[in-house]
Amino acid sequence: MPPHDRQPNEKRIVAILAEESHVPIDDVAILYEHERAELALGARITNFLDIFAVRNVQEILHKRHKRGTDTRP
Repeated sequence: MPPHDRQPNEKRIVAILAEESHVPIDDVAILYEHERAELALGARITNFLDIFAVRNVQEILHKRHKRGTDTRP
């Protein structure tokens, strides 16, 4: 899927993650983009990258919250 087709869905995903985690949307967007890019590097099939990126971001934010550390990437 071309990047411009992903954008609205990606913005919605980032907004939901930010709301759920009480983290600024810009911080979540940076983290999400980083995780998605890391996953895309070795991916031959890219259909599910968003799902795995969301899971990774949720896990990272949960760990940071649990440790009481800064939530910024």
